[in-house]
Amino acid sequence: MTRHAGKARRNGRLSRLDWLESGQAILCEQGVAGLKLATLTRRLGVSTGSFYHHFPDFDAYLKALADHYTADQVRDALRQAAEGSSTPLERLRRIRTISLKTRLFQLDAAMRIWAVTDTRAAAAMRAAERIVLAFLTTAFHDLGYPSGEAALRARLLLSANVARLEAATPPAGKRFFRETLAFLTRDAPALRPRLVAGNSR
Repeated sequence: MTRHAGKARRNGRLSRLDWLESGQAILCEQGVAGLKLATLTRRLGVSTGSFYHHFPDFDAYLKALADHYTADQVRDALRQAAEGSSTPLERLRRIRTISLKTRLFQLDAAMRIWAVTDTRAAAAMRAAERIVLAFLTTAFHDLGYPSGEAALRARLLLSANVARLEAATPPAGKRFFRETLAFLTRDAPALRPRLVAGNSR
């Protein structure tokens, strides 16, 4: 029994978030082809009544599903990375850790495939990329790079890792991110005093 199905049997009603989370799980596991109302109700163990309590139709649900990725999950992951970090380099490292822990990278890959054929998913991905690039650019800028170079490094880091989202196993993907980040920050002006101080000991 799934967590959602058990919850449905206890109180007889699912929340809007329950439907969105289940939709994202199906998207990750089966792709956009699996996103059907019958699949959702079967996964949640309920009839369609709860669905229509929260969404007027399936098109509205798909729009909400796409928006949920950007509005809630991406922003929340970036907020966690910023709040738990004391340095810009740590912020960059933490976003990778958080994304792996919350399966955000897996969802990102599924969303990108969906975006190829659906304008709602495409709009959500464009919004997500703007948010992520702003976060990365700020971190690189805080490391001492000029604005233009910080933005370029942000795009390189995002592009390099997006290309590896589906192909890389978790250990290889983690190593690839670490090596890419090390390469892009090895001459960071903000890190030079620390390196000099370390070499002087």
